[in-house]
Amino acid sequence: MTYLISCSISSRVRQTVGIKFDDLKLPAQTIDHLKSQSTGTLRPQLSNSLKAELDNLRAMQRELYDECTINFGDSHFVTAGYFREAQLRIKEIKRNAEEANQRLASLWDSEFDHWCKTVENMLRPLFRDEQEYQLAKEAYLRVFPTRKSYKDPIRVAVVGPLPISMTPVENPDEGNIEQMISAENYINTTEVIQAAREGAADRALQMGAELLDDLDVRSAAKVGKAQVGSEMKRGSWQLTADRLRLISDSVPGFERLSSLADKLLAAGKRIQSEDRKVRDDGVRTFQDVGLEIRRELQDIVMQRDQSKGLEALQKSLTLSGQFKALCERITTAEGLDELQELSQMAELEQSIYQQRSKQLTKLIAVRRELIDAGGRDLNQMIEEVQNVDDIDF
Repeated sequence: MTYLISCSISSRVRQTVGIKFDDLKLPAQTIDHLKSQSTGTLRPQLSNSLKAELDNLRAMQRELYDECTINFGDSHFVTAGYFREAQLRIKEIKRNAEEANQRLASLWDSEFDHWCKTVENMLRPLFRDEQEYQLAKEAYLRVFPTRKSYKDPIRVAVVGPLPISMTPVENPDEGNIEQMISAENYINTTEVIQAAREGAADRALQMGAELLDDLDVRSAAKVGKAQVGSEMKRGSWQLTADRLRLISDSVPGFERLSSLADKLLAAGKRIQSEDRKVRDDGVRTFQDVGLEIRRELQDIVMQRDQSKGLEALQKSLTLSGQFKALCERITTAEGLDELQELSQMAELEQSIYQQRSKQLTKLIAVRRELIDAGGRDLNQMIEEVQNVDDIDF
């Protein structure tokens, strides 16, 4: 079952101010003076503390959507499997918003003082006449939220989760408003949720391309916290596994890839073990799962419709088959001309083939140094021979 959910974070008070000169209700002479100074419409931040609190809450909102939902535009959908996690995150957002409001209520005096200084620094250079300066300053100060409104400025509004009805209504009776609404709901919602699923599938295909790129260059010895994560930060394989698990919960066709990503992550963690037996088992599993992931991605390509993500995966699979051969050709190149040709073959889209591109670039640089060094040694030998005096037999 799929549910529509929305968690919006807003401010009850003005956050910035953009005032046109004509709106200041200042004397015409003062407005003319401001315009003559080439001062455009200003939009300064009224309260830095309010902005910081809102930014923090919106980061939590972004995490809620990224970790628990699929979306199309501003429409977010959560499944039953992710409802409890979404519920916990929403409760945390509400709790943090309440604490933020309490902090802001005690900061009104200091924030207003800061705004006064901002206005003074902004307007003082523009005026020589003290009366005109005071008039402009008072106009800007009136924009700041009142002490009363600043006691509870942040609001969190949650809608849903609302169950999505995917039951079509055939031949609705135009005289029956409920049937008409149900039919319209089915048509509109089906279109949006299908777009959300297609977008999620495209992201999964892109992740598959990037994972393959990583596995092509990574040996077991290079598996570390950057892949499997730590207490402080999630690793790249951990992020991939989490996101594929979320997508496979809403989009059919990615269940096995999600399961393999979990196995890869588990193998990576075993590779970190101090127990040699556990570590060796992790290495074997890592190698086997890598091959299974490649085969699964090849199967997925055969089943999906064309999209940007599919195109990225197809390119990644194509390069995967050529990568080892290209590495061998680079390491055995005998001349700069041959190496230059291989360099052109290695100029790939960094966003998709980042890890393989780094590896190829590194190999080319090392080989170029060796070829250059070999060329210098040969030239030096020729020069030494040419400088040898005639031999007296």
